[in-house]
Amino acid sequence: MSSPGAALDAFFRALEDVDPQTARELVLDLLDGGTPLARIAAEVLRPAQVRVGLLWEQGVWSVADEHAATAVTEAALDALARADRAAGTRPGSVHVVLACAEGEWHALPARMVAALAASRGVRITTLGPSVPADQLGRRLATGDVDVLALSCTVPSNLLGAARCIAAAHAQGVPVLAGGRAFGRTSQRAFAVGADAWSDDPAALLAAPPALAGRTCDISPEVLFLDAVDSGVLALAHQRLTSTFPSLLQRRTGSSADAVEDLRSLARATAAGVLTADATIVDELLVWLRRHTGNRVPDAVVATSALLLADAVEPTAPAGAQVLRDAAERFERAASTV
Repeated sequence: MSSPGAALDAFFRALEDVDPQTARELVLDLLDGGTPLARIAAEVLRPAQVRVGLLWEQGVWSVADEHAATAVTEAALDALARADRAAGTRPGSVHVVLACAEGEWHALPARMVAALAASRGVRITTLGPSVPADQLGRRLATGDVDVLALSCTVPSNLLGAARCIAAAHAQGVPVLAGGRAFGRTSQRAFAVGADAWSDDPAALLAAPPALAGRTCDISPEVLFLDAVDSGVLALAHQRLTSTFPSLLQRRTGSSADAVEDLRSLARATAAGVLTADATIVDELLVWLRRHTGNRVPDAVVATSALLLADAVEPTAPAGAQVLRDAAERFERAASTV
């Protein structure tokens, strides 16, 4: 392949076919032809994974399909990392520890960032997915870490990110936050206490940020919403099926799936309250509609938020208001389509 653009479609076909050998050959041909690893990641690996995510969200691919495709991308990334012959760790390079937030199991974005940083001579240690905050703190207590790069993909895991950041700060280690969960500005990252935020992997090549002294107050309401009681979810689900009896006859998803959607909505609300960013809930409502392939009426999605608000209000009044406001915005947007 002469360019990453020409290789993208062929690489995605390799993901569809679960063909790691072809995927490896495609990216290694690009590397051998002089295309930097950073460009291959930005123009082939990432766009291909975005396609994978969209197919899963639309219900075209199953979780198993998505995992199989991701494993192929990981194999291609491993081949690139082994084949790339950078000069090695730069003398005097800072030591970056890269970890996924507690509860965050999407490790591929972090692995891409680690490979890019290593190819530029950064000393980097990758801890992998869902690192518990207390164990992260123990690792950072060794005293040889200059900065924690914290990755988070799913917004409902921002509470776990806040715990990890607090653990790092307890050891005097500054935190650079990144990943889709933090959105497109620094607001969410700073709200959970991070010292810096970036959506550019090249940020790891710069000097570590200084400790900014930010703290994150995790309220009892946030904790309640994040670990909402199954009885609360059951109450909201019962009211939902009473309002829309046809849901019980639908074959597009089970009651267990519907309850899990409510749980996801509660956790997104926890993140919205934690970061003072209600768009997290807005985004999830849109995602829920897209994930069902628009087979569930908009009224069901909006009512789910309203009924969950009623169920959590006695313990989480701020969260209930966030849910009601998000439902109103969702309905208003749906009416204009």
